Amino acid sequence: MDNKDDKRRQVIRAMLAQAGGADADERHLLPWRSLAVHLSPLIGEIGFSALYVRTGRVLAPQHGWLTVSASSQTLDALFRTLKEDLARAEPAQAALANEALLTTFTRLLSELIGEALTTQLIDNAWNGALAPNNAGEQK
Repeated sequence: MDNKDDKRRQVIRAMLAQAGGADADERHLLPWRSLAVHLSPLIGEIGFSALYVRTGRVLAPQHGWLTVSASSQTLDALFRTLKEDLARAEPAQAALANEALLTTFTRLLSELIGEALTTQLIDNAWNGALAPNNAGEQK
C-alpha cells in the first residue's frame, strides 16, 4: 500500500465518521451513493457497477460473505445487496469491510482515470473532505 492509499483511507474513515446521525446500514451506503452521483455522469452506471463488481472480486478472499454481483445490475440493486450483506455481518466486521471496499474501489478508480481526477471526484462527492489536505495542490 502506498502513501496515496493511506491518504484515501484516512479520507474514507473521515467520511464514514461524518454520517454519525444515520443508522449503521445507511451510514455504510452514504459514501457509495455520493460517489455514484458524481461518477455515473463520467463512466456511466454500467462503468460504476463494473468497477464495484471488480472491487468485490478483489476482496472476496478476505470477506467471503460479501455477495459478488453481476456487473449488469442497477446501482440500486448493488447498494441493496451491499446493505443486506453488511447488515448480516457483525458491526465491526461490516465497518472494516465497507472501508476496504471503498479503499479498493477508489484505488481501482485512480488506476483507471488517474490520481488527480480521482482526488477531485472524491472531494466533490464527499463535500470537500479532502479540501484541507490538498488545498495547496490545486493550481
